Amino acid sequence: MKKTIHQIIATCFFIGISAGVGYAQKTLPPGFPSDCPAFSHTSKKEISNSPARIVSDSLLNNAAALLNELNKQNVLEAIAILEKAVAIDTTNAGAYYKLSDAYGSAPRYAGMLKKMGDEKSLLYFLKAFSLNPNAFEGRRGMANFKLKFQTDYACAEKLLLRILESQPKNARIRFEYAILVAAKGKFNEAYQIREKALTDADSLTRLFIMNNSSRIRFMAHDYNWVIKHCDSLITSQYPKTNSLAHFYKGLALAEQGKFEQALAEQKLGTPSLKGDAGGVANFARAYILAGELSNGKLALQEVLDRYARGEGVVKYQIAAVYEALGDFDNTFIWLNRYADDGGGIHDWLQWLNHDPRWKRIRNDARFKELKLRAGL
Repeated sequence: MKKTIHQIIATCFFIGISAGVGYAQKTLPPGFPSDCPAFSHTSKKEISNSPARIVSDSLLNNAAALLNELNKQNVLEAIAILEKAVAIDTTNAGAYYKLSDAYGSAPRYAGMLKKMGDEKSLLYFLKAFSLNPNAFEGRRGMANFKLKFQTDYACAEKLLLRILESQPKNARIRFEYAILVAAKGKFNEAYQIREKALTDADSLTRLFIMNNSSRIRFMAHDYNWVIKHCDSLITSQYPKTNSLAHFYKGLALAEQGKFEQALAEQKLGTPSLKGDAGGVANFARAYILAGELSNGKLALQEVLDRYARGEGVVKYQIAAVYEALGDFDNTFIWLNRYADDGGGIHDWLQWLNHDPRWKRIRNDARFKELKLRAGL
C-alpha cells in the first residue's frame, strides 16, 4: 500500500501531452482509468453483517451527518471518525468513499494543507473504487475525477445519467446533472432538470439544491432571479447566516453596478478576513469595485498569505480580484493555476464561457488558450 501511496503522490501532478491537443495535461494516477468506465447497469450495495462492518457502518453514519454542514470542527471530527471506521473494517468501501470526501473538503473548510488534502482524497477514493467500483459513490466520484484530471465532460455526464437510470429519484445527482447541462449553455433545459430534482428531494437535499442554485442563474446573467432567490434564503434561514446567499447576491448586485450594496452583502457573508478563503477573495473584489482599494488589497493579501503557507484558497476567485484591479497578467496566472488543479462538478472551471467577470478578457488570446486547457 505504501508503494501505491508514493506512486500516486509522485505522478498525480501534470506533465504529459493530451493526444491531438497542444497543451499540458495531468498525468493520470496509477489505477485511474483513461477511458470512461463501463459500470454494471445497477449499482452494487455492499452487504455485510459482520460485527466489524456493523461498528464501521455506525461510525460512517455519524461522520456523514457531520459532513452535512461543512466547517472546521465537523470536517476534522468526521475524518477522525472515518479513520477509525476503516481501521475497524478495511473492506468498507462506503467508509473509504466518505473519507475521500472529507479530505477533499479539509483544505478549504478545516485549514489542512491543500497538497495533503488532495492526495489523501484521491488515495482513499481509489482504495474505495478498488473495493466496489459499481457503488453509487464510485460512479459519482469517478464523474468528478474525470472532470478534474481529464476535463472529460461527456464521460461525467454519462456517468451521472447512468446513476439516474438505476436511481431515478436521486435528487442530488439529478441536480448535478443540471449543472453540467447548464455549463453547456442549455439553461432552460437545466432549469427543468433542477425542478424535477426538487420534486424528488428530501429536506436535506432540497436545502442543498436551494443553496446551490444561484450559480446557474448567475451564469445565465439572470441577476434579478439571483437576488430574489438569495433574499428568500436569507430570510427563511434567519438568524443563521447564509454566507452562500450573501455571496451570490453580492455577485449579482456587482454585475448590476450596485457596488456599495454588493460590498454590504459580502460583509454580511464574510464578516472577518479569517473566514472562508473564497469568501475573503470575493470580499477583496467587492472592496475594489466599491472604490476601497486599500481594504481590497488587504483582503487580497490575506488569501495570498494563505496560499504561500500551502493552505487551501480558491484560485479562481483570486483571479477575479486581479481582474477587478485591471491586472490581467496576474488574472491569467491565477486562472491557469486553477486550471492546473482541475475542477469537479461544483467547481468553477466549466463556467469560463459564461462567467460575466471575464468579459474584459474574453477576447484575449490567453483566454482562448485557457478554454482549451479547460476542455471548453
